Amino acid sequence: MEEKPKRKVKKTKVLHGLKSRDVLGLIEALEGVRIDFDHLYYYDHTGLIVPSIRSSQGRGVPKLYSIGDFIILRWLVSLRKQGLSVQRFRGVVEFLKKKMPDALQSPQNWVLITDGESVRFFDKVSAQALDILKDTGQYLFIFPVGKMIEQSKEAITRLGIRNR
Repeated sequence: MEEKPKRKVKKTKVLHGLKSRDVLGLIEALEGVRIDFDHLYYYDHTGLIVPSIRSSQGRGVPKLYSIGDFIILRWLVSLRKQGLSVQRFRGVVEFLKKKMPDALQSPQNWVLITDGESVRFFDKVSAQALDILKDTGQYLFIFPVGKMIEQSKEAITRLGIRNR
């Protein structure tokens, strides 16, 4: 009796992430701002926010964004609403990637403070941070990143978007 050669079983990877349309819907629900696929395309192709789970692989294969990618996009949208330019935001992200990668890996304990021009990160709001707030003549916008993450995860669950 002749033995049949064993067929190789192709293993498929199960990827978990947010599709582009999910990301757009969440941004609109959480930030009240409607962005489109062209924005995501621009951010991806300029290297600002690249889908870290699966980047573009051709027609019919969706990009997959991680929660971290979504948080960075949400920072961008929030800061754009307050007047910060995309180029200044790009500088912030590049700085964080080089000098403070832990802020992007586990951003729950960080607070971002900006006046629309400068951007500062603090491990937690402290007396030193309050002094900065008192000494400035401009409005400062504070973004507690941990809270932003919690809200984002709740919205994903509430809107019934499975983290694929």
